[in-house]
Amino acid sequence: MEDVDFWVGTVAFAYHRSYPPRHLLQMKKRPHHGLTLVLSGELRISYADGERTVARAHDILIQHRGDDYLLETPAEIGAEYIVISYLAEPEEIPVELMPEGPVYTPVHQRRYTDAFERAAKVYAARGVCTAALLRALVQQILCNLIREYRTEPLGSADDPAACARRYIETHFDRALTAKEIARQSCSSVSYLRILFRRAYGDSPMHYLNRIRIERAKEMLSSDLFRIDEVATACGFQNVYYFSRVFKSFTGVPPGKY
Repeated sequence: MEDVDFWVGTVAFAYHRSYPPRHLLQMKKRPHHGLTLVLSGELRISYADGERTVARAHDILIQHRGDDYLLETPAEIGAEYIVISYLAEPEEIPVELMPEGPVYTPVHQRRYTDAFERAAKVYAARGVCTAALLRALVQQILCNLIREYRTEPLGSADDPAACARRYIETHFDRALTAKEIARQSCSSVSYLRILFRRAYGDSPMHYLNRIRIERAKEMLSSDLFRIDEVATACGFQNVYYFSRVFKSFTGVPPGKY
């Protein structure tokens, strides 16, 4: 790819925030571009065009100037995150080069956590050269994000936890086993469990079931599917196991949800 250049002209803010469960934030015509790093919990975003997405711990939510959306936290958990609002020149360069989807799971997660936390601390301190330091930090975050996205394959073998997570999220409707997930991430079952828990605070199989149950709750809420159809669509081999897992996550059986 031909080398291109851009610069960050304005950083409106860099906030470290915590939202409780069921928190809602309506955004109309976002005035700046944004980068939101989720530190813990979950953010659910519904856009004006009907698109919906979820950003979880270690994900970066990429927001664009002019976006209309509703941001909410689930009833079960809240969210802790750092959001940076900025403008760059020429405006179209970083937008065109960054990941196309609204949610990106970075390979080098610690790199971004450190940079976002430093930006939030610089903004909160409001000392000498705050604006210049913030512009430099955001420029570095954007460049790292672009270089990583453009040069490194998603879920590369040097990060088994990220690879496993992406595989789970794209194949949760299949009958996955711990061995298959580990094989896809070029790791052993035991080693992957350690890395995955360290990165995401959960085991791969528990995370798989959490993804499945979130999808099941959406399907059940629509009143368009039978319980056995929901179980099959979410990767469960029988209704009885699905019902047991569903109740363990929600406290109620699927028939009463």
